[in-house]
Amino acid sequence: MKNTWLNDLSHLMMDTYVQKDAIAIDMTMGNGFDTLHLAQKAKHVYAFDIQDEALLQTKEKLDKENISNVTLIKDSHENILNYVSTFDYVVFNLGYLPKGNKEITTKTNSTLLALDHVLSHINDGGYIQIMIYPGHAEGFKESLALNEYFKTLNPLDYKILRIDLPYQNNQPPYLVLIHKIKKDGR
Repeated sequence: MKNTWLNDLSHLMMDTYVQKDAIAIDMTMGNGFDTLHLAQKAKHVYAFDIQDEALLQTKEKLDKENISNVTLIKDSHENILNYVSTFDYVVFNLGYLPKGNKEITTKTNSTLLALDHVLSHINDGGYIQIMIYPGHAEGFKESLALNEYFKTLNPLDYKILRIDLPYQNNQPPYLVLIHKIKKDGR
């Protein structure tokens, strides 16, 4: 199933919640669509991927649009704190590089570690957006682990929204939005 509709919703959330003075993170730049979208909204974007192909495709998209407020980083998202320690909006688009090597996927342990780092360093009022793909073996494992992890988050500190397609039988992707509540309760 193509996930264009969920990606459209994902970008709509970015349009709604990314402020012009925001520091945004694309934890899995892939083909660069989320990085480009964030860069058009935020003050600065840090984008991570482990594959040269992802960095090249993203750089081409950014150059074509004359966008320079992005730092591309060839490293695993679990190492985010080596590069930036405070941010307002974070995007994960898990799985594998579309049209790339499907054997190279995000891994459950590194994703959980990265999410743990993000949750402890995101600014109050910040958002974390995660597109999860349970339709392949590692994605299914990652999905189960993430859903268990979400249950451990204190609802007084985080609000979690899940958007899925429950009436499809092909393990479609789903989108999770986590909002870190401001200390004043908003």
